[in-house]
Amino acid sequence: RELKSDERGLCLIHLLLNCANHVAAGSLDRANAFLEQIALLAAPDGDAMQRIASHFTEVRALRLWPGLHHALDSTRTVLLPLAEAAAARRHLLDLCPFLRLAFVVTNQAIMEAMEGERVVHIVDRNASDATQWISLLQGLRARPEGPPHLKITGVHEHRELLNHTAVRLSEEAERLDIPFQFNAVVSRLDNLDVESLRVKTGEASAISSVLQLHSLLASKRHRQRPAEGSNSRADQPAKLRRIPAQGSRRQRTLPERGVGIITGEDGKLPGVAVCD
Repeated sequence: RELKSDERGLCLIHLLLNCANHVAAGSLDRANAFLEQIALLAAPDGDAMQRIASHFTEVRALRLWPGLHHALDSTRTVLLPLAEAAAARRHLLDLCPFLRLAFVVTNQAIMEAMEGERVVHIVDRNASDATQWISLLQGLRARPEGPPHLKITGVHEHRELLNHTAVRLSEEAERLDIPFQFNAVVSRLDNLDVESLRVKTGEASAISSVLQLHSLLASKRHRQRPAEGSNSRADQPAKLRRIPAQGSRRQRTLPERGVGIITGEDGKLPGVAVCD
């Protein structure tokens, strides 16, 4: 018989957790058997649990068969047209208040850390949207000592999105009469060359990585972690604000992380980690 939505959801949770246990234990045959069962029930355009299961299936297939998965996945095109991507981003911000809160908290930290600075350089490791920095520009304009010269280096793998962000920020900076320049770096986060960020020694700088550091966990180059840390003084900001505190997930096993995500534990905003 056809399962009802709630029955299918419970079945998928059971299958996902069992699959995670076998992946963590290195039992490839058993894990693959569970993946086959999950694939029969999951759907990228189904209900909430089906969509979650669809993404879990893809991630676990990547962990089990990284070379084969990359080869098959390389033929897929997932980049939306610019207008659709911008609309999707706006809907996400409307539906998920945590992101707007993250922007507010991050901007406040930058404002406090850069008080009195005449030149401020911000590196945004996911510059696909200008919303956060438009708010920062407006905040800097209201500083008692006047706005600084603001430089933003935006990192993203798609140049079209970077260009769109640059245009919006330049227009807002011109409207507010704030000296501004935008440096676009077309790169994935996992192979980012810190020298391309053009951060000068002694320059007041900040790095924003909202919802980005977790992506390095799945990178085939994650052991080197070039974008997460560097011995170069050019990549040592005055303040690092990480939202959410994603680093704690590294200390947990794959099944434990899976339980946290499925039950909603990792969907909350656990806090803000600040390193001065």
